[in-house]
Amino acid sequence: MPEPKARQAQIFVGAKGQNRTVRVSLPGKPRPEEIARIERVLINDVIKRLTGCACLSGLIDVIWEKSFEKVINVQLGG
Repeated sequence: MPEPKARQAQIFVGAKGQNRTVRVSLPGKPRPEEIARIERVLINDVIKRLTGCACLSGLIDVIWEKSFEKVINVQLGG
């Protein structure tokens, strides 16, 4: 029997500007440990790199999308 595909979240970082936005997409209902893992990446790898500190000082809006059942990634080549 084939193994189920690993769940995967995606973090999209908007262009630099006055209203910078980070969008997080994840399939189905997230488990608490999944939210914690995503938040660690958001704070340490995204927000800290963009702002120079690990605080949410109102400079970045984080939008969570979690209303879909599965994600299909399409390879565009090249």
